[in-house]
Amino acid sequence: MQTEKKYIIGREINALRCESIGEYALPDYNTDVKKLLSIRTCAFPTGKFVGDDLLEFSGTVGYEVVYLDAENSITHTEFSTDYEAAVRISSDTYCDSDIKTSVSACNVRLIGPRKFSVKCSLDSDVRIAEKRVYAVGGDAFIEYEPEIVSGTAQVFSPVFGVGDVREISEEITSFDGVIVDEVEVLLCDVTSEIGSVDATESGAAVKGNIKASVLYKNGDDIPKSVEKVIPYSQEIAGDGFLECGALEGYVDITSAKASVNPTEEGVAIAIALSFVPKIYAKKNSEIDIVADAYLKERGSDNEYSEFAYTEHICTERSESNFVGEYHFDDGEIDKIDAIIHSDGTARVDLCEILDSAVKIAGEIKFSAIACQISEDGEYNYLPIKFALPFEHNVNINCQKHDNMRVIPNVCVRDVKMDVSENNLSISAALFVCISLFSEKRQRCLGASYLTDEEFRRDESVVTVYYPDASESLFDIAKRFHTSAKSIAEANRLTETVFASQTSAVGGMGIKKLLIK
Repeated sequence: MQTEKKYIIGREINALRCESIGEYALPDYNTDVKKLLSIRTCAFPTGKFVGDDLLEFSGTVGYEVVYLDAENSITHTEFSTDYEAAVRISSDTYCDSDIKTSVSACNVRLIGPRKFSVKCSLDSDVRIAEKRVYAVGGDAFIEYEPEIVSGTAQVFSPVFGVGDVREISEEITSFDGVIVDEVEVLLCDVTSEIGSVDATESGAAVKGNIKASVLYKNGDDIPKSVEKVIPYSQEIAGDGFLECGALEGYVDITSAKASVNPTEEGVAIAIALSFVPKIYAKKNSEIDIVADAYLKERGSDNEYSEFAYTEHICTERSESNFVGEYHFDDGEIDKIDAIIHSDGTARVDLCEILDSAVKIAGEIKFSAIACQISEDGEYNYLPIKFALPFEHNVNINCQKHDNMRVIPNVCVRDVKMDVSENNLSISAALFVCISLFSEKRQRCLGASYLTDEEFRRDESVVTVYYPDASESLFDIAKRFHTSAKSIAEANRLTETVFASQTSAVGGMGIKKLLIK
């Protein structure tokens, strides 16, 4: 029999944390900072390196800071810091990996009239594919053909796919009769949406949208937002996608920049970005495991161990609309006339597996830039931050059992805020994806060694055996150094009973057996 089997397992490291720290001084042509209004951050991966015992990855954190300057004018600045993180691996077993990094917390402080200090915390979800070998050793498996009973394990094996780098340059909006110097981009927000991921014979086809949102000001007017949806599609080469039960597509945005460009009629705002479509697929590979073995004519000593593995149960996606309200206490903030920018990020605090759903709960941290208009028509801008709880159930089509774990991912998009007196009405779109895994263990045979004991059965001797209710056909065959097949034939047992040779004979109505 084959005593060595090679397979691929998936290993996931969630919320691996690293930091990015730095300082930034405004250029000479910028005036002093009076008040910080909004800080937008985004992690851009730049590369990964596989060493002898480390998987190292790096990137940059881009910052877009909107502030009031010394002249009480709303403006912005951009800068970046670097980050690095590492995961310990074995180069002998490493196959492939996939890394998704997001900013979990950011602290930007003014350490001078024109200087920022930044400290950013990043969380990375690292997915690794590693080679493994399941082997059964010992001379009993080399010199003889033992009677074995085997089982199967559904082992989670990830499949990765990486597309080509895409570069897009699109005009977002244009203005006639406007001077270039009067228009300024304050914030540029780029998000990706996956429409479909379909497995093909040669890989997978990914379709989706890149959504660009730009906050800009035109002269002394109140800043406004403009959006554009850019569709894309790409074929990603790879093997094994057709065997996968869950295909997860996503996009690594590696750079994004909005610019103000002159035209013959006036001014245009354009977006230039690069991105890489990726696929992270989940499947289970069936591994045959030797549960037990024995020799009919020789004695053997067996060594047993536990085969520990992870099984992917299901991946489910769900969308919902979040609606909430936030009330400002009296005296907290004067009357707000408009919200010119709003954003939100989700934090998951609870994952509870119910009978037919997974309950996800946490809070959404909202941030916004508000505008107040004085009686003389002057604009005043101020930052707003608050958090609201959310709860969402994702339906699942699997049985709840012990040792199940959930990996959640919640995205908040399309945040809108309406102002009425001292109340904010908030709406947003929640995109929730959960993956369910089960941690399992099976007792299995690791090695079998010959002993000096020999067994010679007298073919004329027939033994009447009354089995215990808990014994299986395999247990009885092992006791008498015969085979389960021989016992089944001697007792005219049905094929169904013999196929269930590891099940207890008590449940089959068998009271006695003839052992020849």
